[in-house]
Amino acid sequence: MLKNLYILSENSWGVKSSEIFADFFYFLTLIGFLGYSLAHVVPIPVLPIVITSILTLIYFGFSIRANQSPYWLGLLSQLILVFLVLPTTWLHPILLPVSFVFAMVVHYFLGQQYSLRVPIFSLVFFFVLIWDTVFSLLGYSFRTPVELTSWTGISFENSILPLTLPWFSNLPWKGTEYLSFADSLGIYVLVGVAWVSFRRTVLLGFFLGWLFLFSLWGIGSGQLGFNWILSYSALAFFLHMSPGRNFYGSYYVSLLSFAILLPIAFFVGKMGISAILVLVVFFLLEGILVRVFLGK
Repeated sequence: MLKNLYILSENSWGVKSSEIFADFFYFLTLIGFLGYSLAHVVPIPVLPIVITSILTLIYFGFSIRANQSPYWLGLLSQLILVFLVLPTTWLHPILLPVSFVFAMVVHYFLGQQYSLRVPIFSLVFFFVLIWDTVFSLLGYSFRTPVELTSWTGISFENSILPLTLPWFSNLPWKGTEYLSFADSLGIYVLVGVAWVSFRRTVLLGFFLGWLFLFSLWGIGSGQLGFNWILSYSALAFFLHMSPGRNFYGSYYVSLLSFAILLPIAFFVGKMGISAILVLVVFFLLEGILVRVFLGK
């Protein structure tokens, strides 16, 4: 019964019903935002995009040979999410591909050995932070010196889209006005996917859950205003809905993950650590709980 309470595709690597349309809608949304962003910035980070796309295709073929029946729409969606969410500072031809390789190896190992599904994009975020720290300690700076600039005069912060400035920044944000495209994007997906999936209350519950989680994180740090919290929540909600994510039948397990994360978010906020770690911990925690309670 639990596995029928959620939306989008029922399993992360397969599609069993007409809910493929929700995934397809999501994928088209990603394509639209990626095309819009790349059309309005110079220079386009071609090399890291090409390398990581090739790595994704190799992983796709390897998964087929390993009889894992990869869900290609989910795999492509997670690839595009990395380009949209990751700041250009980490879109380096060495750092990003290395992070992708480790993310895919860990993703395959967790799925093969423990039947544990963790979204690839969260693993990429995690390994970008890890390898950036390691290379920095070794005296190597694998951060791209190129900053994308908009030829239309629109401020793009330090990323392809103004989605990502809060995620990896540890700067004090008091008094800073910030309202990203993620705010509008979150509401757009909230309404659009709800029309496709007919699970409006579930979607609204998760959106409010992320809003409450990052509100608590902001209270702990004492630095986040409402615009920042709304940006965090909308983007986290958008990632939460991504095709190819952990098994979609985990509605109550996700709620339990939120409950466990609340005190974690409070203490993480007081330490001033980037909120991206809250998201990474959430997907890992939910994957473990899905494996334990639902036996998948």
